[in-house]
Order: sequence, then C-alpha cells, then structure tokens
Amino acid sequence: MKRTGVRKAADDAAQKKDGRMAKSSAGFNAQSEIPSASVARLATYLHVLRSLSESGAMVVSSGQLATAAGVNPAILRKDLSHVGSGGVRGVGYDVGRLIARIALALGVEHNHNVVLAGAGHLGKALLGRVGFERRGIKIVAMFDADPELVGTTITAAEGELAVRALDEIGDICQEHGVEIAVLATSDADAQATCDAFVEAGVHQILNFTALAPSVPEHVYVRPVDFALELQVMAFNAARRHNADSAVVPREQRSSGRAPRSGAKTRARSDQRSVGV
Repeated sequence: MKRTGVRKAADDAAQKKDGRMAKSSAGFNAQSEIPSASVARLATYLHVLRSLSESGAMVVSSGQLATAAGVNPAILRKDLSHVGSGGVRGVGYDVGRLIARIALALGVEHNHNVVLAGAGHLGKALLGRVGFERRGIKIVAMFDADPELVGTTITAAEGELAVRALDEIGDICQEHGVEIAVLATSDADAQATCDAFVEAGVHQILNFTALAPSVPEHVYVRPVDFALELQVMAFNAARRHNADSAVVPREQRSSGRAPRSGAKTRARSDQRSVGV
C-alpha cells in the first residue's frame, strides 16, 4: 500500500518508538535470542517485504504481511518483536525500516562466502538458484570427488564456477573466510567431505545427503531431506483424507446420496433409547 499522509504518521510514531528502544536495548544482540523457527519466518518476511518495496509499497499492515507470508498475524507480530519492528497501531509497518531491521537481525547486511560440495544435478540446480546474493550469500567455490568433473565449469546464477577437487577445500575456505558449506555429494563421499569442511574452519553445514555426518559439538549441521519432507506431506494428506472420510456417513459414501431423513430420525431414536 502506498502512502502520503500515512507515511508521515508512521515515521513520526516510529521515530518516537525508536528513541525509546534505543535507551532500553543498548548492546542488544538481535541474533542471539531469536528462536530458529522465527528466523526461518523472518527470512520469508524479508523476501515478501522486498517484493513489496520493489512494487512501490511503503507501508504494510500486519494482516497484509501475514497473508502474503502465509502465517497467522499473531505469530507474525511475535516474530517481529524479536527485531524491534517499529510497527504503529492503526497504521502498520514502514516497509523500508522493517527490511533494514530484519536484515540486521538475520545478518544479511554482511556478506557470507559459502562453498558447495557436489557438482551433480542437485548441486547445479542450487547454483542456478537466483537470489542468494541479495540475501547476503555468495557461493565462491564448488567441489566434487569425480575427477571427470574437476576442472569443468558450471554456470551459476551470478556467474561461472570451476569445479575443484576435494583436496582444495582447506585452501579455498581459508582464502575466502568460509564458515558455511553446502553438502550435496553422494552419501559415500559425505563424511570425508564434511571432515574436510570442519578441518577448514567451517562450522555451519547444510546437508542434502541422506547421511547424518559425525561432527564436533561446535559444528551445526542442518539436514534437508526432500524424501522425508514428501513423506511428511503424504502423511498429512492421508490424515486429512481419513478425517474427511470419518465425517461422511457410510451410506452417503457408498451411494453418493445423503441419507434419508427417516434414517436420521431412527438414529436419534436409537441414541435416546440407550441413554446417549
């Protein structure tokens, strides 16, 4: 939603609120106290807000933002409370200011160099994903264990990358100050590759393999299993189907017609006779 006088009202109220927050939140580390579930949703809000900003919107209500992000407004407001949202009751959120606050909390204002291991179909698809750099992510190198792939060039969304051998992980990670890695190798190569990442100083690993690699306590591994996610969705679909079937009378399911009114009357009479 575009603003005129509403913009001034939002600015004035937000500036007053900013002043109060500055006194009470000095030294506050926005990233340290945010639950991981909120972090994931904040990333979604940031994506939505940037799209709104590009379309010319300057103020957005919590209801509008929640709908666009696919969450409950109450959850959205709770998530935004972690970043000092500066929202104004009856007016909404300043889009530009909220983008800046979420970006600060998520560390997007800093660029993070990332490496990716696995030059197969999945690795290539990840490299082709548009939008990493605007989120503060830059993939600086790609590795693979296959000698036939080493030295080949992969076209990425932000340019081209040469596939490097796994034994180059240490030098590349140290050269670029890499702390985050993506593991998309074969399961057979996953542990050795993960070990090389850890030895190179990587402490955040996004794992697309089926293996749960063994890592030191200070290293965080986040698994991404497409098959598992689909299995969860299949379970939810089956549960919904079973719930829908449970509320439809058997006679109606078999014949496709609603039960006769007399059948309903007899059912109610039967219930009364047994004290239901």
